Amino acid sequence: MSTEPSGGSLLELRILGPLEIRIDGQLLDMSAPRLRAVLGALLLSPGQTVSTRHLAESVWEDNLPADPANQVAACISLLRRMFRQGGVSQELLVTRRPGYKLMTGAGVRIDAVVFRDLQEEALASREADDPRRALALLKSALGLWRGPVLSGMECRAWQPEIRRLEEEYIALRERCSDVQLGLGLHEDVVTELSVFIEQYPLLERPRAQLMVALFRSGRQADALQVYRDTAELLREELGVLPGEDLQQTLESMLQGTANTPAAKASSHVRTSVSSAGSFTGPSGTPCQLPGDLAEFVGRREEIDVLRSVIVPGGGSVPVAVIVGPGGTGKTVLAVHTAHQLRQTFKDGQLYVNLRGMDSDPVTAEEALARFLRELGLSGAAIPDSLDERAALFRSLVAGRRMLLVLDNAGDARQVRPLLPGADTCGVLVTSRIRLTTVPNAHVLELDVLDRDQAHVLLGQIVGEERVEAEPDVARELVEYCGRLPLAVRIVGAKLASKPHWSLRKAASRLADEQRRLDELAHEGLEVRSSLELSHQGLSPQARRLFRRLALLAAPDFAEWICAPLLSTSVREAEDLLEELLHARLVDVVTPMGSPQARYRMHDLVRLFASECLTETEPAMERTAALQRVAATTLALVDLAHREVCGGDFTVVHSVGPRPSVSEDVIRLAADDPLDWYEADRSTISALCTQAAQHDEDEIAWDMAATSRCLFSVRFHFDDWQHTHEVALAAVQRHGNKRGEATMLLGLGDLNLTRRLYDRAVPLLERSRELFLEIGDRYGYALALRKAACADRVQGRTAHALERWQECLPILREAADLEAQTQVHRWMAQTLIEVGRGDEAEVSLLAAEQMAESFNGRSAAQVHLAQADLRLARGELAQAATAYETSLQATSRLGDISGRCAALLGLGTVDVRQQRITQAQERLVQARDLARSIQDPLLEVEVLLSLAAAHEAEGSRGKAVALLNEGEELCRRMGAVHREERFTAALAGLKGPARSGD
Repeated sequence: MSTEPSGGSLLELRILGPLEIRIDGQLLDMSAPRLRAVLGALLLSPGQTVSTRHLAESVWEDNLPADPANQVAACISLLRRMFRQGGVSQELLVTRRPGYKLMTGAGVRIDAVVFRDLQEEALASREADDPRRALALLKSALGLWRGPVLSGMECRAWQPEIRRLEEEYIALRERCSDVQLGLGLHEDVVTELSVFIEQYPLLERPRAQLMVALFRSGRQADALQVYRDTAELLREELGVLPGEDLQQTLESMLQGTANTPAAKASSHVRTSVSSAGSFTGPSGTPCQLPGDLAEFVGRREEIDVLRSVIVPGGGSVPVAVIVGPGGTGKTVLAVHTAHQLRQTFKDGQLYVNLRGMDSDPVTAEEALARFLRELGLSGAAIPDSLDERAALFRSLVAGRRMLLVLDNAGDARQVRPLLPGADTCGVLVTSRIRLTTVPNAHVLELDVLDRDQAHVLLGQIVGEERVEAEPDVARELVEYCGRLPLAVRIVGAKLASKPHWSLRKAASRLADEQRRLDELAHEGLEVRSSLELSHQGLSPQARRLFRRLALLAAPDFAEWICAPLLSTSVREAEDLLEELLHARLVDVVTPMGSPQARYRMHDLVRLFASECLTETEPAMERTAALQRVAATTLALVDLAHREVCGGDFTVVHSVGPRPSVSEDVIRLAADDPLDWYEADRSTISALCTQAAQHDEDEIAWDMAATSRCLFSVRFHFDDWQHTHEVALAAVQRHGNKRGEATMLLGLGDLNLTRRLYDRAVPLLERSRELFLEIGDRYGYALALRKAACADRVQGRTAHALERWQECLPILREAADLEAQTQVHRWMAQTLIEVGRGDEAEVSLLAAEQMAESFNGRSAAQVHLAQADLRLARGELAQAATAYETSLQATSRLGDISGRCAALLGLGTVDVRQQRITQAQERLVQARDLARSIQDPLLEVEVLLSLAAAHEAEGSRGKAVALLNEGEELCRRMGAVHREERFTAALAGLKGPARSGD
């Protein structure tokens, strides 16, 4: 024990309760929080060097100042001065690299040091069979406890040492009761433990000791009531049954002996550890597993995997790590499997909740102390160091068939010291992160339940009758829960406690996203709390990314989007995204075969992130982040548009200001912008919608207009229509006529592409009028050229040619090469159809000259028109060469309609050259492509050639059927000129069809 000086001042430092400093009995007033924090950290490790870093974290935690070493040095200097002014002459705080050391010895009395010294002396007295002196020493040690340790001062860095002191106090209280029971001081035990169990209600051994003391005092009814109260408390708080100590105590009381494990310990049946680490003592089989759930559902495949992995005797310790986001049922699965494995591991099952995601996780030292006590060691026999505890634990379980369940592990460092060394043991670990450095670990990923499993789970909790009465609502409920097991259990428990509620009532309350997380809480179970555990372990920047991801309405997202959300570099954003993945707040959902990773947030996680966003960030910052993402997406769309069109052609842009765009994001998509478009198409649609809904009409209509060419090439008609309609509504709300004209142009073009001419023409004409009204000549020309396309198909050939001639000067002024190329090509194809080949050749020559200056979709289509002219002139070899060139170009661009037209041309050449089998193969392929993109105009052209192929081989019946089909398609489209061609072809087929056609 620390000795008091014969002369000079006595310094008393107390931490077993509020921090107190006394010099010769006089209380020293020290209210400065920084000084108290530094002194508190030093007092938790007296006589040991404490690093400057640890001292700084004790004061500022995560918000360290720029010069923590200087700040800590200033605090040490002030403490030294304070002690000197109080009359303490010796050097108390000394500098020892890498920090400072609080000296102990004469003149200094630290209550925690005295507390431990008294324990050692008490142990020596018990070993010397002097229980009364041991009791006096134990009482003196307990008298020092004014706990909690350093009460009123909170620091995450102190928690391991504070917990260790508290564990020592608990062990000391139990040891004192053992000695008192051995001495027959039953009334003292009753008095003292009645107060103690109020402070620590979930500790089972003190309750067993209290039962013995009551029983031996003649208060059997009170002893039984303690057992009943304890069983009820454990069931309500933890969902478990009383442990072995309590059960054995109850059994012995019912037999009239009260011969309990606690009583045995007080009757000199002591546990001892020899120098070699061998174990002797009580032979009870520990089973610390929480109770199994009666309503366990599904996970059959996962259980089979775990049981196949956790097999003893394989040469190395079998370890299975169950990994998954919060609420997926990792603990339930581990406990359920562990109960099934009890017969395999007959020597016992140890369980510890490591609280790895909490702010005060259970340290490996603390977990080992618990295991060692469960294996029969007294607190005094447990070594201090982690390595010694781990080695002793391995020795105790060597050769024994024991199963460890390590629940809620935070990282591999928390797990590795707890692993047994012998292959007779098995280990089940649950964690929200992949513990890749745990030896021999088999990782099992756990996701949400499938629909059927979630439905069954709800039925087991609520009752099958209620679920069967409202089956559709039950399915709706589990979807509101995102099929997350925790959420389904909460909803089920709430409904079970409210039999007067219908399932529809619960569903109506969950339907409101703003209150859904509030509804997913019941009797201590909360989805929000589960998510908060993962959230609180994130760095500040990762938390910001987590919050802002809730801004995205897309079903999934790519890595690049994180950079504009945070206005940071791609590399930094990727690291922060990895942190979210590590915490299981974001999942990877990359489609099969996709080279680019895609990510998503579970619906309930997104709601939680949205709550954090609303609570933390002002609306201005949220809007700015979404604007940056939308602007970046528009820049990437523009990049892909230029790839397809060969430049910034055939599109009207907004002239409004845009946020700056990070170049490193643009570089990511520059190599293959069309691949980027395919991967992020849902992002384009979602952001266009969000921009429109948030009154960002300029960026909304620009994004829709710029994407139109991409939608057209890849035939994504639903995205095309959706983006244009939401943007149109936004621009009309704001009276934005230029945006309105552009969106009407896009919707007219969509209906033109779908061959819905009755719908297309009014939209295109209104667009043309609006552009003319606002004086936008370029937009007017783009609308006029598309209206002319409708004229062509509907038989108004001369009117179409006049309109295209009107467009060309305006398009030349705008330097839109692609639009000019298209107009010349359309004019040429129209002239070919009406037999004006020489004029068509002039238009094609102009189109060809323009197409040479850019590589876009229209350049490939010029080859098609040239091939059509060669075909019309009967130059079959040259036509075939041009069609082959076009086929290669359109395939490279992913232009399905261009590929279809090229195959149609090649098949038609084959028919003319009597290669009928090859012709039919190509034409059938072209017909399938036309149907796949729902293009009836292309389809009728294919049907006409395919009918000619069948006629050439003599299958007139098949030819007639194809011509009839084509004529009907033309009639539906209102394509008069083409319908006439089918009528003429049918008239040319005379005579009856041959049998077998």
